Amino acid sequence: MAMVKDYLKNSFKENINAGNLQFGVAQEIPSAEVAEVLATTKYDWLFVDGEHGAHDIRSIVDIARAIAPYDMTPVVRIPQAGTGIFKQLLDSGIQNIIIPKVESGEEAEQIMYWASYPPRGNRGMGAGAVRAARYGRYPDYLERIEKEICILPQIESKKGIENLEAIATTPGIGGVFLGPIDLAVDMGHGLNIFHPEVVEAMKYAIKRIREFGVSVGTIAVTPEQVKEYADMGVSFLGVGVDTLFLTNSADSTLETFKSKL
Repeated sequence: MAMVKDYLKNSFKENINAGNLQFGVAQEIPSAEVAEVLATTKYDWLFVDGEHGAHDIRSIVDIARAIAPYDMTPVVRIPQAGTGIFKQLLDSGIQNIIIPKVESGEEAEQIMYWASYPPRGNRGMGAGAVRAARYGRYPDYLERIEKEICILPQIESKKGIENLEAIATTPGIGGVFLGPIDLAVDMGHGLNIFHPEVVEAMKYAIKRIREFGVSVGTIAVTPEQVKEYADMGVSFLGVGVDTLFLTNSADSTLETFKSKL
């Protein structure tokens, strides 16, 4: 059976490894329609936030299906790591997974254990019958998937920064995602991601991760941050959130019309 495109090929992973800066937009609303609207833009990846948004496995798969025809890749952040959620997401064809608040090399290794087939890990073999291998249409799924999945531990605490090397050098990870907001809170600076101590910690983390030859991503809230991070070698950035697009646009539109009265 002819496929429209190679659904196993992970363009997101390929691009971040090549150093091609990928722009992502966060989706908090569990809606395939919202995802499809965002997929018509020029963003490269959709940051499906299952940690803070009200997503479940069904909404995540519906979102992945909705954006499949577009040049946008789903990257899902799970609420917490565990063997069950990795099996469900990977068997559903989700290849890019962010795991929040990873704080040690042991945690990163455990994550790769859950995300890998034996002998490396304990992922159960069922993909040939489900969406991951397009219901058996990819007989070479087992041979290809290790190269194509992209597991991204997120460092967002002082402890995570302290154990950065062990996390970033865990065999098999696809990159490291840095969370500046939680890092700022953990360092005692509230939501101030521009506090000098937070800024220095971010610079240190990006520099060290890149020294290990590992891809690194984070969130940027200003154009100046985008430029700074790009110059430092960051290859994937989250910029913008669906809910804030709605509130900001609603407020500005109403204010524009009212200003003419």
